[in-house]
Amino acid sequence: MKSMKYKVLAADDEFWSRENIRSLIPWEEYSLEFLEPACDGEEVLERIPEEKPDIILTDINMPFLSGLELLQRLQNEYPNIVTIAISGYDDFDKVKGVFVSGGLDYLLKPVGKEELVKVLTKALGVLEERENAKKHDETSRIQEHKLSSFLEDSEYSALLSGKLYGQSASQTHVSSTNTFSEVATLMVKFYNIAEIAEQFDHDNLQMSWSIKSRLRELTGTDGNAIIFNNSNKMSEFLIVKTADAKELRALAENILKEFPLEEYGPVSVVLHEQTSSLDDIGTVYRELISTLVTRPFSRSHCILSCPEEKNTAEMQTIGKSAPAHMETELYHLLSTGQKSETEKLIFRTCDFKHCDDGTWSYLDMKQYVGRITGILYRYVQEKCPKLTAQAEEAMDNIDYYMKCLNAPSLFASLKILLDSLWESGDDKCSDSSSVVQQVEQIHRYIERSYHENITLTALAEQYHMDASYLSRIFSQKYGETIIAFLTRIRMEKAAELMKDQDKKLETISFLVGYDDYNYFSRVFRKKMGCSPREYRNNLAQL
Repeated sequence: MKSMKYKVLAADDEFWSRENIRSLIPWEEYSLEFLEPACDGEEVLERIPEEKPDIILTDINMPFLSGLELLQRLQNEYPNIVTIAISGYDDFDKVKGVFVSGGLDYLLKPVGKEELVKVLTKALGVLEERENAKKHDETSRIQEHKLSSFLEDSEYSALLSGKLYGQSASQTHVSSTNTFSEVATLMVKFYNIAEIAEQFDHDNLQMSWSIKSRLRELTGTDGNAIIFNNSNKMSEFLIVKTADAKELRALAENILKEFPLEEYGPVSVVLHEQTSSLDDIGTVYRELISTLVTRPFSRSHCILSCPEEKNTAEMQTIGKSAPAHMETELYHLLSTGQKSETEKLIFRTCDFKHCDDGTWSYLDMKQYVGRITGILYRYVQEKCPKLTAQAEEAMDNIDYYMKCLNAPSLFASLKILLDSLWESGDDKCSDSSSVVQQVEQIHRYIERSYHENITLTALAEQYHMDASYLSRIFSQKYGETIIAFLTRIRMEKAAELMKDQDKKLETISFLVGYDDYNYFSRVFRKKMGCSPREYRNNLAQL
């Protein structure tokens, strides 16, 4: 059944007339809710505040309060209600009175279906036009707010690098430093900002404005706070306000509740409790960033406090220290084709495999992953230059998932890069017909088992073949690598499953072999040219 968009209230002192109106048309088919009819005009006025009708059909001749008197009252007190008069008398003076009193139209008794539908269509047109005008006005108002918010963000962001003050007199959005001279600062950092933007159809202005509005509600509207989005880093929002340490901590906790992990991904809130002037926001910001990198590398919310200055340097020296000879050893293992030992070295050193258990900081990860990817890229350039573009894409993915605090997807991207190196190895001798049969078997296996955890190394072990040789033969026969074929099959299956609008995208991701939806979304966008959500929306419009 359609949802009832508008309400209709009929008023007539004659029972048969009220029931005739009620039964004349199937109101729900017109998305109209027909309220219990009223017996007179006074009853109508009593019921309006609670029932809020959009359309009123009223008889002209009623006791206590006539239809014309009711129309006049409605015009004065409820001008947004569309009114239609009904009478058994074809009296021009009364018709004229209807229009003078703001009535939309006039019907004669007995009311026929065709006439009623016609006048209701006219009434609905008026209501829809009003609603559209209201939406347009609201949209224009919001756009103005969004633009003003953007300009405000740009001007406050300039303060972070000390570029504005001294010329602040020409700025219209930046508050005086005299007003904000003894303030604390709080920074909110989102790590899944690209996925959050998808909720707003990638309208960054709308996203920024929406998040700021929610932060403003939490902060209060007493005018003692500045809230802005860092124009240089859309993922960062800063709050500058008068607050003691306890108030600031409470605000941080409320912010994390407002942006739940399952919907927004991990969020960091960094507190700078020492009060300062807005003039010093650049220095404060650098201290906030310095503290931010010490957060645990895990997909969880986190509250941090800027440490004492004397401890900052100490904290940045604490981390996971890989052996000094690691680069040399890793290069040797790659050069000699020792696949299992290569992966052991990468994933077991400093227990990198469990880097998201809370023992690694973001800074630890950045330093360690930087060492790994650095030597991998050097190896590609020196030994496998044809894989440079592929390696750069993999490293872009690794960097992206680093920023998202997404260890599983980071590992997957790293393993894809390693698999591509094994795929570039030399051919090995073997019985050609037997090998071709095995490759065909592997092709069929991937087609039916694409949802399983399939890697080149695992396939090679399963079919007792060298991974490099298997990859080479597969590519020669089918014109694409095993990894490329597997990815293509998964994306095609995902696109097919998306035809079912009731199936959640997260479920589809799992069904085609991706435990991590964010990783699936990123692969899908690269292969299909748009996000899963956009692809499904396009299907719905066909």
